[in-house]
Amino acid sequence: MKHNKFLIIAASLMLLSSFVASAHDSHTHSAPWQACESKQKSAQCSYTNGENDLFKGSCQMFSETLMCVRNQPIIHADAQGKKSDKLADKSVYSE
Repeated sequence: MKHNKFLIIAASLMLLSSFVASAHDSHTHSAPWQACESKQKSAQCSYTNGENDLFKGSCQMFSETLMCVRNQPIIHADAQGKKSDKLADKSVYSE
């Protein structure tokens, strides 16, 4: 009986740990940091990802480095790879 409890607890912990995810796991490129290189904390910023989706937000401090943190809806690139506004050709855009 004691062995079964241990197995149930171990299986439960393994199952719970498989659902843990970081909120910033998708930042595998440097664009969020580049967008704030010459800015102050809380300044407006924006950048695009590899699929030309536009992310707009503000510069926030993470690990003693400023990073552009999205605070507006993502502007997705259309089927032709162009944006709905005039920022289609920029990989990093500073407002």
